[in-house]
Amino acid sequence: MKSAFRFLTVALFALAFSAAAFAQWSSDPSLNLALADNDNGSDQVQPKLVPLKNFGWYVSWFDSNPFSSPPAGYDVFYQRLSKYGVEQLRHDGQHVAKLSNSSTEDYGLDIDTQGNALLAFLDTREGANQQVTAAKMSPSGKALWGGLGVQLTGDNNSNNTPKIVGTSDGNVVVAWTSDSNVVLQKLNAAGQPQWGSGVVFSESGFNYFLSDLHAADNGSVIVSWVREQGFGSNAQLRANKVASDGSLLWGSDNVDIFDVGSLQFGNFPYFLYDGNGGAVFAWYTSIPTLQCFAQHILADGSEAFPHNGAIASTNARNIRVAPSAAYRASTQEVFLFWTEEDSLQVLNGVYGQKFDSTGTTQWGSTGLEIVPLGSDSQIFVTSISSGTGALTFWVDQPSFGSGSIQAIKLDGNGATVCSQFPVSSVSADKSRLVAALSPSGITALAFEDDRIGNNGIYIQNVNPDCSLGRP
Repeated sequence: MKSAFRFLTVALFALAFSAAAFAQWSSDPSLNLALADNDNGSDQVQPKLVPLKNFGWYVSWFDSNPFSSPPAGYDVFYQRLSKYGVEQLRHDGQHVAKLSNSSTEDYGLDIDTQGNALLAFLDTREGANQQVTAAKMSPSGKALWGGLGVQLTGDNNSNNTPKIVGTSDGNVVVAWTSDSNVVLQKLNAAGQPQWGSGVVFSESGFNYFLSDLHAADNGSVIVSWVREQGFGSNAQLRANKVASDGSLLWGSDNVDIFDVGSLQFGNFPYFLYDGNGGAVFAWYTSIPTLQCFAQHILADGSEAFPHNGAIASTNARNIRVAPSAAYRASTQEVFLFWTEEDSLQVLNGVYGQKFDSTGTTQWGSTGLEIVPLGSDSQIFVTSISSGTGALTFWVDQPSFGSGSIQAIKLDGNGATVCSQFPVSSVSADKSRLVAALSPSGITALAFEDDRIGNNGIYIQNVNPDCSLGRP
């Protein structure tokens, strides 16, 4: 009996020690979970984040490790987390591609119907000219399309900013900018192209630049792009929906999301799939002024909000930039949050607005003040739908190179559910926040952070009650 007791004691101790050896969600905002923290001068940047059906997560990023084997450049990595935040692949991530890219551009991360990670990125392994590659990675870290993935291009064109999505019918669609056109290609589960030379969006005399891509209903995808005529010209926003057979569901003339004035230079707005065949867009303009807008395009391509979008605020004394939208499907309400600035762009705050299903403002004509204008920079505003309202994050930066990540949860009336609280309290240079909501209602936020002296990739969960750590 004593031997059995000793065995049980040793076994329980070993189990406890083993569990403690694996990092998991932290309840301390100063101890966020590190996914890539090579303290060797590496530049670990641009996290992407998608939730899994089993309540886990995929995270991807680039890592330029000066001590890695040649060639030197920004390599692609990914990690799978359990619902408790435990890394399922090696710490610092599973290598996807060894590249020699000296800089980074936007890229794509998504999942397929089998729970595999899908990535699209610019690849230097097939020659000096950057080509577009798609990779399918298993939950255990296996490259399912081979070590080189599927190369989508093999030309001398300027290929840029690829995106990738897993469609509802089990296939994959990749989109990218090729010179002045936007190209989409469908791959089957084995990585074989299905749309011949692809679906091409182009217009004589105009440049098209891919903005975003999301899977929609019945195997379709929604794609958006920026339309302009060269440096200094007005930049506008267009979109279309592509059926599983490659036909254009929103017509050959596309949908004009924004066609008066200009987007801010270098702004390529993301959008949200609304869960019912449509999409929610948010953007900000530079002409005629710095202003934020939202639009909901329904499944048939019609506009739920006024043409050129619903305006965030009518406050003419201030300006506003960098909006983030959240969507509540059950009520078709859109929540919009942004950085509010004084006319000289010296003082910063965080503001929000709610739109009903027709685009009518619900939080007053000038929006809701969340953080009043002050000397701290309030940047990288990011939001997700939560409860009847939204959970919003931002970086509070008192000075360059120092900042914390703050959050607040509001209900549908704009009332505070959770007062402002820190998600990452370590003072460091923080940027590129990405947030996503799991099926269980837990939010995760991934971000860049240089607390170790160079950029690392960190992640933190936020429970529905705004607590951190394992629920």
